[in-house]
Amino acid sequence: MAFFQKIIAFFMSIIAFFAGLFSGGKKPEQPTPEPSNPTAYTYYDYAYGNEARQRFDLVLPENKSGQTGLVLYIHGGAWIQGNKDGYRDTLTYAASLGYAAGAINYRYLSDTVHMDGLMADVAAALGKMKELAAGQGMQLNKVLLTGSSAGAHMSLLYAYRYADTSPVRPAAVVSFCGPTDLSDPAFVEQNELGDIGGMIGLMNQLCGVTISIDDYRNHTGQYDRWMEALRAYSPLNFVNAQTVPTVLGHGRKDTIVPFSNAEALNAALETNGVTHVFVEFPNSGHGLDKDADATSRMYTLLSQYAQTYLG
Repeated sequence: MAFFQKIIAFFMSIIAFFAGLFSGGKKPEQPTPEPSNPTAYTYYDYAYGNEARQRFDLVLPENKSGQTGLVLYIHGGAWIQGNKDGYRDTLTYAASLGYAAGAINYRYLSDTVHMDGLMADVAAALGKMKELAAGQGMQLNKVLLTGSSAGAHMSLLYAYRYADTSPVRPAAVVSFCGPTDLSDPAFVEQNELGDIGGMIGLMNQLCGVTISIDDYRNHTGQYDRWMEALRAYSPLNFVNAQTVPTVLGHGRKDTIVPFSNAEALNAALETNGVTHVFVEFPNSGHGLDKDADATSRMYTLLSQYAQTYLG
């Protein structure tokens, strides 16, 4: 129980920070329509699958047709908590600037739903968003994916590994404190979110391969297959010269996602000549709440990347 309580506490500490990112933390001038009174350009809790969690919010820019870029927000919460609802003001503001803007819920990890299922949810949501936009005369041709923590991991992984099969082509990604290397021992062994048993259990659900604490310590059972599966869901391992432009924001004092994760991805992006920016939060932990200058820079970069890569 303590493991899940910590996840909730950490998620709540960052949701206020992240919800207003596109608008620089400011409330949009236009009010957000209520879910009970949607317009032709606003879709709240729209089903893209049969499961309760397979819902998204989408706000389309009014009086626009033709090719349109999409900003997609993916919430955090250790892949087992959180929801999209905190982004509604942000979606309305982004749409007022001429972008389509969406936020998704996805199925939580479980003994039967693993990371491949979450990636399938992102693809299904994008496909349905594209269909709805087409009904309004818009062609969603590019997407900038962004998120915090688990949502940042999903954004990076989808943009790096699944770009070739995506219904909407990833054009850029902006990560706030996202895991990049799930096979890093520090992620399992030195994580404030939970003890080693809790973290192994979470990774078992994520990758679909089950090991015990003894297996982990002794490299027995399915340990090798487990590590291989974790690497297969680590964005770090999919960087190449064609990787989309990326912004990384990470706290040096992060005790949940090791700062070394961000350093490793930054090095891989540099080695492969990928356009990217690495923003360090020198005084912040996982909540990215102690460095106002770095926060402001991330706001600016998100807006600049949308303008540059979504057109």
